[in-house]
Amino acid sequence: MRAPIRGTRQRRSAYAAATVLALGLSLTACGGASTAASEVTTLKVGATTSLAGVGIRNTISSGIFKADGLSVAASAIKSGNDAIPQLVSGGLQVAQIDTTTAMQAIAKGIPIKIVAAAGVQSTNGGDGEPSTGSVLVLPNSSIKTPADLAGKTLGVPAINNQIWMNIRIAIDDAGGDSSKVKFVEVPGAQAIDLLVKGDIQATTASEPLASSSVAAGKVRLIHSTDIPNGKDQPSSVYVATNDFINKNPGTMKKFIADVYKGQGEVNKDKELGKKVAVDQLGYKAAQLTHAFILDYGTRAIQPAEIDAVAKNAVKYGILSSVPDTASLLATIK
Repeated sequence: MRAPIRGTRQRRSAYAAATVLALGLSLTACGGASTAASEVTTLKVGATTSLAGVGIRNTISSGIFKADGLSVAASAIKSGNDAIPQLVSGGLQVAQIDTTTAMQAIAKGIPIKIVAAAGVQSTNGGDGEPSTGSVLVLPNSSIKTPADLAGKTLGVPAINNQIWMNIRIAIDDAGGDSSKVKFVEVPGAQAIDLLVKGDIQATTASEPLASSSVAAGKVRLIHSTDIPNGKDQPSSVYVATNDFINKNPGTMKKFIADVYKGQGEVNKDKELGKKVAVDQLGYKAAQLTHAFILDYGTRAIQPAEIDAVAKNAVKYGILSSVPDTASLLATIK
């Protein structure tokens, strides 16, 4: 079974379109910040419809943004590569994307920067420890640990993204050889079905599909998509264009403080996270009975944390070199 090339072509097209748009924006990004009176206070934020998007939606529904004078709406996005062209064209003011996608975009010259942490790694990646993403096998599979995945076919949502990288790290850390795993791209909704049919020997799945499938006895968890000793590293981030950040520093400061407050509420009350998922994302309560609600960022990303992700991205060929942290993280004056 060959890995579909559709995802790679879409990523190239998205980056090409975004780069063309970026040429115009980069010319205006050098100007000084606008006065507070002229700043944009109505924001459309591109956010995933998975449980990773609960943090931003709680901040909206709880009224935290509104109380701070911001009008914020979440707009569903399929992926970071879907969000970036919309961000650069002005269709979105902020977008939630995985950390490695943000790094790739910046490395390609797209004028965006990371402004805040969205999701953060919830665990230290222990074998059999649940988290927001899971590596699953059939109950009777001979695969017991990540090291056993060498020589097997493993379904992932995309190749050369953060989940793919994290799984490779876990395999190598366990003493396996991740270069010998056959990774194939599979749609998330079909991941369990393809595993049960025998088309693949292991798969990744996000919440709540993973936990509900384990609870039903369809599959067995061998590892999460968290990396060993990576707790609190940013798994997804909020990004904005340099131009928007420069022209709206007051708005961005409010957005960052508010989203950290709203995400902190979910960290303290996971049942609140499930309620938001039902009310705002359309999940059914029964789907979330066993669901793992991830942790969200509540503080500024530290340079060492982003540097650790970047070094792994270089090691596994996602980036060609480790970027200067200053090129990734926004400094808002």
